[in-house]
Amino acid sequence: MQLSKLPQQLKSIPDWTQVDTAELDSAWRAAIDLVGSMQSLNQQGRQVVGQIIGDAVFTEWQHYPENDVRDDKNASQYFYHAHPGLQRPFTEHGHFHLFVHAEKLGMRPSTSRYAPAPAHVVAVSMDAQGLPSGFFVVNRWVTKGPWLSLAHCKRALQHFKLGSGRGNKASKDINTFLRALLQLYYPRIIALLEQRDKIMASLCKNRDRRSVFADTDIEVLCYCHIDLMTDIAELEELHASFA
Repeated sequence: MQLSKLPQQLKSIPDWTQVDTAELDSAWRAAIDLVGSMQSLNQQGRQVVGQIIGDAVFTEWQHYPENDVRDDKNASQYFYHAHPGLQRPFTEHGHFHLFVHAEKLGMRPSTSRYAPAPAHVVAVSMDAQGLPSGFFVVNRWVTKGPWLSLAHCKRALQHFKLGSGRGNKASKDINTFLRALLQLYYPRIIALLEQRDKIMASLCKNRDRRSVFADTDIEVLCYCHIDLMTDIAELEELHASFA
C-alpha cells in the first residue's frame, strides 16, 4: 500500500436497513439522547464546540479542557483539539479524541512494563457549528497508548462513558453527546475499525509491525463522513415503520 493513498475514506458504509431490530432500537434511543443534549446546550446559548472551549482563546494543538476529561470509575477519557487545516484531507474545526484505560478494563496486564497512556478508540471530527462531521482512526504513535484489537474496540465503544462527578471538567451535556454519538453510529464505527485492520495488515506485509506503529508518515489511517441530521431523519422514518 502506498502511503500517498492514506488516509482512506470508508468504502462500505452500513445503513439502518442493515441492522437488526435491537440495534435499530438502540440507535433510536441514542439519537433521542444526542438531540436532547444538543437542545440542552442550545437553551443555554451554547453548542458542543463552544461549550468544550469555554471562554478560553482557541489555540491549535492545545487540549480542551487542559488536562482532559477523565472518569476513573468508567476508565474513560477524552479531549478536544485542532490541527492546522492542511494536515487533514477532510474539513473540520477540530476533533475529540476518545480513550479507554485498557488495564482497568482487563484488556492488558497492569504492570510497570507498560506506559500509562490510555488506549485510543476513535476520533470525532466536529464543524464550527458544533455538529459532528465524521470519524477517523489514527496510527499508534499519535496517542502512544496500547493498540486495541477489534474485539477490544467493540468493548470499549460499548463501555465508554463519563459521569459528571468530581474531577470531570466538562458539562454533562457533552458527556451525553459523545456517549450517544458512539451508540448511534456503532455499526459505522465498527466498519471503520475493520477497514483500519485491513490497512494495517497491508502495511505490515513487508515491514515489522512495530516500525509501522512508529512511522510518523502514517498518521490517519481511514475516515468517514457523516450527515447527522439526514441520518437521524432516515432513522426516524425507518423506526416509525417498525413501531
